[in-house]
Amino acid sequence: MHKITILQTIGYGDRTRTQAEVVRLFQEKYPELPPISQGTVSKIEKQFRERGHVRQLKKNPPNKLSDHQKLDVMLMLEENTYMSSRQTASALNISQSSILRVLTENQMHPYKLVPTNELAEDDFDRRILFCEQMMHDR
Repeated sequence: MHKITILQTIGYGDRTRTQAEVVRLFQEKYPELPPISQGTVSKIEKQFRERGHVRQLKKNPPNKLSDHQKLDVMLMLEENTYMSSRQTASALNISQSSILRVLTENQMHPYKLVPTNELAEDDFDRRILFCEQMMHDR
């Protein structure tokens, strides 16, 4: 509302006022409002010249992944269980934060590979042999 008043005060054509004059006239006309600066007038004037209006622009919603992309993420992580979220993001050309969001939505979490000692097929036999040797050495 006040942006339009400021534009009207600026004027148009050969009947324009300086920013300092606009500030002074606005303060005189609306003493109950907080004072405006020349920067405010400049910004409003520039906005009008560039866009042709002074309405606030709508913000774009955050990029949402399609169901197909979410499925691709889950399938890739299912097939490559040791793939990091960064590698997955790079392979699918999706941001890492989106990959992490998909994991959270599916009640999963990224993890780091921690190598552990796993039992091999013949480990059981070797353990039995070790136990027998220990019992006989006593």
